[in-house]
Amino acid sequence: MKSIIIALSLILLVFVSRTAKAEGECDKYLTSYDKTYCFAKLFMESDKELNTVYSDLRALLKGNVKQQLTETQRDWIKYRDTSCERQGAINVGCNFKVNRERTEYLRDRLRECKTGNCRDEAISKKSWNQ
Repeated sequence: MKSIIIALSLILLVFVSRTAKAEGECDKYLTSYDKTYCFAKLFMESDKELNTVYSDLRALLKGNVKQQLTETQRDWIKYRDTSCERQGAINVGCNFKVNRERTEYLRDRLRECKTGNCRDEAISKKSWNQ
């Protein structure tokens, strides 16, 4: 049990440091163009990771739960798009942050399912509405 806690702590530490590094990565740029370009790259990478985690989770699910995940993900995309758009402009820094949060939520569900503790209500939960 102690080794599991240590392993989970290390995973969390790596994730937090990766996210902080990624978010701080664009701070070194002085112009808004360069910062936007930087965040756009980070967003594209986070979007690819999100799609991979989503696909891996979806592959483990059956029937109704798989359909619920698809519907929840479509609702989340609408949330992300409306949350990160202002007056016709997309805030790619916001997109990156929201993508990372969703990826981690889905990654937690994937871990649960891989260990046989898949919780249907957590998979279809609109976690961003908290």
